[in-house]
Amino acid sequence: MTKKIKVTLAESSLSNTKALEYQWVRSLYVEGYSPHQINHYIQQCFGGDDTFADLFRKVAMYEESLLVLMQYWRSHFMLPAIHP
Repeated sequence: MTKKIKVTLAESSLSNTKALEYQWVRSLYVEGYSPHQINHYIQQCFGGDDTFADLFRKVAMYEESLLVLMQYWRSHFMLPAIHP
């Protein structure tokens, strides 16, 4: 049985690069953590896979477009809308 990977962040947090979560990633970088370590902490705290963590870190560090992360998140982790 495969385990479903989830992301615990809301779209409102993901889409706001000034959100506390992104600031936290930037502070880890300033403190000297490696990209690999930061990605690990992102996955431990917020879920997601390796690609999500890497994109999240890169967006936080202004190395990747927020649009790329949002497209990846929507296609891999966003639950489909339930229509009554």
